[in-house]
Amino acid sequence: LSHANARYCTRAAPAIGLILQDAQTFDDPAGARAAYGLAGDIAIGAVAQEAPAARAGIEANQTVVAIAGAPVTSVAMVRKDRWARILALQGRLEAAVARTGAVSLTLADGREVRIEGEPACRVRFMLDDGGGNASSSRDDVRIGRGLYDNARGDETLVAALAAHELAHAVLDHQTTLEAHDSTAVVRRTEREADRLSVWLLAAAGYPPEAGERLARTVLSRKEFLFAPASHGSWRTRAADMAAERISLAAAPDRDWSKRFRREGAR
Repeated sequence: LSHANARYCTRAAPAIGLILQDAQTFDDPAGARAAYGLAGDIAIGAVAQEAPAARAGIEANQTVVAIAGAPVTSVAMVRKDRWARILALQGRLEAAVARTGAVSLTLADGREVRIEGEPACRVRFMLDDGGGNASSSRDDVRIGRGLYDNARGDETLVAALAAHELAHAVLDHQTTLEAHDSTAVVRRTEREADRLSVWLLAAAGYPPEAGERLARTVLSRKEFLFAPASHGSWRTRAADMAAERISLAAAPDRDWSKRFRREGAR
């Protein structure tokens, strides 16, 4: 989703398609290191399929000892915030790729792997084990474990979840809501995210009707998680996305940066 839509995103940067993990974020760091076979705290948490990191041979649970030549131990653990270190290291990695177009990772077995970045919308994707919903800012997309589990392993439904939140990010709804935080404005941003998700999915090769299926099969069961006044009922959302597919089909191309109709203030 991120790579396929990069040409249309106003905020894009090279990316390599991986996220790090830190054993210290677990309640039992030693147990986590043993379970994942790690030689240290910092490791590869996940790698996107077919992304540059995957093509370079990077795999989940490989221990990382240096990023762009700087030891991971140069970032201290923050006792009161066990997520601060891994977020700082992830930021260091992403900044290096954005700055030079590539980054080198030194693994615990002594190998140094250089990974060339590819264009992507400048958004970080995370699976939030502590959340049951999904959320986004201009920089991050978080999919809650509860909502992810309700997709029951269906990649297309997960893509629809991610596309909706990615739409919020690329349209910078965070700035809109910071300026005008009302139920009406929230509802407008939710409609826009539902509608743009159709274009994002299509550009990435997913069925553009995936969001409608998500509404019917997941959101209809979990509607109590959403405030209908701000998000709308699952039937309304599915209808909005179905109508948007007509606009997509009528467009001469899938360049949503030029073809997508923003709703404006209401």
